[in-house]
Amino acid sequence: MNINHRVELRHLRYFICVADEMHFGRAAERLGIAQAPLSQQIKQLEERVGVQLFERTTRSVRLTKAGEVFREKAFLALESVENGIEAARFVMGEATRKLTIGCVSPVVFTCLPGILRLFRDKCPDTRIDIKILTTDELLDAMNDGRVDIAFIRPPRSKANMNIEHLFSEAFVGLVPKEHALATKRELSLRDFAGLPYIAYAPILGISYQNVVMQHARDIDVVINIVEEVGHTLGIVALVAAGIGVGVAPSWVTKMPHPDVSYIPMPELPGDAVNMALAWPLDSKSPVIADFVNCAREFAAGI
Repeated sequence: MNINHRVELRHLRYFICVADEMHFGRAAERLGIAQAPLSQQIKQLEERVGVQLFERTTRSVRLTKAGEVFREKAFLALESVENGIEAARFVMGEATRKLTIGCVSPVVFTCLPGILRLFRDKCPDTRIDIKILTTDELLDAMNDGRVDIAFIRPPRSKANMNIEHLFSEAFVGLVPKEHALATKRELSLRDFAGLPYIAYAPILGISYQNVVMQHARDIDVVINIVEEVGHTLGIVALVAAGIGVGVAPSWVTKMPHPDVSYIPMPELPGDAVNMALAWPLDSKSPVIADFVNCAREFAAGI
């Protein structure tokens, strides 16, 4: 490669940081450098690559199509270098174990901190990275080797993976704090008959929605859906605004909103919302095995 076209590791690190933040100021702060040198390094990178990687305006920064492709390859390149360093250190007996954990966001508020405490006690020298993605994204990341182990909502397909159930959680009803139902100790879907209801959008959260709607049919209750959202926190926001009522998995009570009351709904199935641990079927990694054992220990105590 011509030396004038050489791309250095610092260019890749700077590029990925800007691509993550989509803001030169925030990226510079995260990198611990001034914004002007960062901009110069990105400009130099674009000159050496020979294409424009970012589209910049006075108000926004976004990747070009070439930038999107380069981001994926830059990440793999840095990861390859890091793996090479770890491999070299392993040969010399200097290796530091590393575990990349993937998870759906609710795990942060439920079991992950407790499992990490157990794991840290047993494996204090293991470096930990955490990636928060959807279940589909996590399964893809595991197949690509970007995630070692993942907390997922159990999928229908289990090909090439160990998938082990950890625990189930119940549903809670969400009502505005000032609503008449907010004083009740328990709720039934009958309490929601005729009220505006915030539902999960199709595909996203569809399994939860199916459980709720099937139970409504079983007890002859008509649910008046006025809004559909793609995330549990969207339901919280709309309920807090007084737009309607809703039903969500109980993990949401771990991050309460001051304008929402969370009330148990014992009539709904307590095993419809499940959390599972997934890891490669052919894994022989001792660090993954240690983490699996910690997860089992924590789940047994729930």
